[in-house]
Amino acid sequence: MSTSWKQYKTGRNIATGIFLLLTNMLLVLTVWVQIRFSSVDMTTVIFQLKVPIEGADASNFYEIFIFLGTIAPAMLLVEIALFQWAAHIRRKRAEKSKTGGVSGWILRHRKMIAAVCLIAAVSVLMFCMHIVKYVVHQFGNSPIYDDEYVGAETVMIKAPEKKKNLIYIYMESMEDSYADREHGGASKENMIPEMTEIAVNNINFTPKGSNQLNGAQAVVGTTWTMASLVANTGGVPLTIPINQNAMGYHEYRTFLPGVYNLGQVLAENDYNLAFLIGSEKEFSGADIFMTTHGDYTIHDYQTFKDVGWIQPDYKVWWGVEDEKVYDYAIEVLTQLTQEDKPFALTMMTMDTHFTDGFRCRLCGTKFPDQYSNVIACASKQLDKFLDWLSRQPYYEDTTIIVVGDHPTMDTKYTGSLPYNDSKYVRKCYCAVLNSSVDYTLSYARDFTSMDMFPTTLAAMGFTIPGDRLGIGVNLFADTPTMLEKYGVSKLNDLLEERSDFYDELLYGPPAEREFPLVNTQEP
Repeated sequence: MSTSWKQYKTGRNIATGIFLLLTNMLLVLTVWVQIRFSSVDMTTVIFQLKVPIEGADASNFYEIFIFLGTIAPAMLLVEIALFQWAAHIRRKRAEKSKTGGVSGWILRHRKMIAAVCLIAAVSVLMFCMHIVKYVVHQFGNSPIYDDEYVGAETVMIKAPEKKKNLIYIYMESMEDSYADREHGGASKENMIPEMTEIAVNNINFTPKGSNQLNGAQAVVGTTWTMASLVANTGGVPLTIPINQNAMGYHEYRTFLPGVYNLGQVLAENDYNLAFLIGSEKEFSGADIFMTTHGDYTIHDYQTFKDVGWIQPDYKVWWGVEDEKVYDYAIEVLTQLTQEDKPFALTMMTMDTHFTDGFRCRLCGTKFPDQYSNVIACASKQLDKFLDWLSRQPYYEDTTIIVVGDHPTMDTKYTGSLPYNDSKYVRKCYCAVLNSSVDYTLSYARDFTSMDMFPTTLAAMGFTIPGDRLGIGVNLFADTPTMLEKYGVSKLNDLLEERSDFYDELLYGPPAEREFPLVNTQEP
């Protein structure tokens, strides 16, 4: 055998091995994503590829690096062994082909080549099926915004004579399924008994006397934290066309400039606005969104260091644990109440983020796994904070809204819950305290986080002609929500499909549009 042929054969084997390893890694990655995040849509993926990720906790993805570094090479070794065994059997059963050159090699190794191609095809197909659907939707033009969108800047929203304060709490990955079956959850034992009692004893858009939890159903463009913030405050999903640049502070100085949202309505009514988060404010462009939609004073991980609440080198999870966020919220509220104007505090928790959450010093060991214990701890911490609020002189004049920002992305965990079957609908937690209006409807609402924009204003005593803002609906009114009108499958298709209206109105340069301020007084 010539030296050149040996070199060719060695190079060929190395190239085949590399190709197999890459296809194995793609297959492992695809399966891991399906197991861990089967509920994550392509809108989420595209957004996270385009925004700043400062402050993200990398430990969430250590698992995939371990899998890629162990399972994919192990699969390669098994494949090589199988190919060698097949070649050995073939040599014993038949005469060696006399055909030489590349064509001869292809003929002799046709089964191996077919196997490699099959592995590659399965990997690519599994990886691409969601991408294909997303790309197809980019060539459409959804009619939902033309037909349903109501700009808050065009509506004569009227403030109440006595303005109520607002505390809006986004609880990371908090969903109703953590409760027991008796209360509409999917768990054998209620992991969130305190939060269940809070929702049942206040408003969660079920008929009076119901003991069932009822929250927002996640739809396209609302299934991650930043999208939830946009949907809850602006009545629209967060979707980015694939031809748009990254959002956030790198390329943009505005974030969804066409959306006139809750923060802007409250700012126009002379509210003092504050935003509190335990991670870095730049993640996903949150700082840009909050400062350009109401000019919030932002308190984030850096603030904790600046004011001396933590040491300069202190960092756990995504920044600071929720215990410190609640403690600092008390300080922020103390500052806000010293001014002679109504206030609105928006705050976000983080300990219950996937995967497995952050186990702080307050977490117990009642449940056999860490995530369940972290979820139970989050329920207790919220209850303690609300108990403190209930003893403050401004409590009765403060509407409090608690929502899960989105369902957990760890579908491996929720899939293990005993009553999470094919008929169970996972929903984000929701509770409204100290509402200015009662929920008097005789049925439970089917809604999304986009409906919380007009609902929040209504709970604070604002009057909204038509009871609609964005594509959200005031849940206190007997007006069908988009989810009730279209159903979840049709609504998801409409939201994922590209829209000229959405692109031009919500993403166009602000200089090209002039919106009047919200009218708070009747003419």
